[in-house]
Amino acid sequence: MSPQEEKKPFRILAPVFPGFNILDLTGPAEVFGNSRLDPSTRSIQIASSTPTTTSHEGITVNRDITYEELEKTGLEGNDMLLVPGAAPQFVLEAIEKDTGLMDVVRGFAVLEGEGKWLFSVCTGALFLGAAGLLAGRTATTHWASLDMLKGICEKAGGTEVVRKRFVDGGRMEGGVRVVNAGGVSCGIDAALWIVKERMGVEVATTIAGRMDYEWKFEGVEMEVTEGYVV
Repeated sequence: MSPQEEKKPFRILAPVFPGFNILDLTGPAEVFGNSRLDPSTRSIQIASSTPTTTSHEGITVNRDITYEELEKTGLEGNDMLLVPGAAPQFVLEAIEKDTGLMDVVRGFAVLEGEGKWLFSVCTGALFLGAAGLLAGRTATTHWASLDMLKGICEKAGGTEVVRKRFVDGGRMEGGVRVVNAGGVSCGIDAALWIVKERMGVEVATTIAGRMDYEWKFEGVEMEVTEGYVV
């Protein structure tokens, strides 16, 4: 990757809601944080309908920006919308009641620019399905919620739902690229693949090695720590 590429801004917006899964957020954040992207141009902003939001695991995160502020400033300055998942009941409640979150998902999808990513992890795909953004695409989610995603997508347009670690769903009309990851840890795999697409496979495998994570991707050979002492 050229020095110019390393200096390019990479701004991630992550909308969260009560009960979200923390690894859906921090797994990809760890990957992007270990990339060669300049820390001064790389950022993650937390958006929420409340000042603080507590994850399913009991970790509370502070809001960086409100949905009202995003409505005024626009979403164009963000390169990625990272949508975490949760236990289905929390996601379904947010789909029904969190209009700010759903507006951001819909608004980001129609942006123009091929350097933008709409990235859902685990049941975060249910938000995309409910917004009608997966119609005519292939998508995945947590294995236990595949049928739920199918049902939601049937209401908004046909979608081929598959059990995979991640799926490249292609581009929206304006150029935003849609990526869905399967359950929880699959978000790490998908984030590594996004790094590969942006910066090359060498950078992605180097990151996986630093994380001591076995990235099972075609053509990639990893040397990771194995075994245990009990």
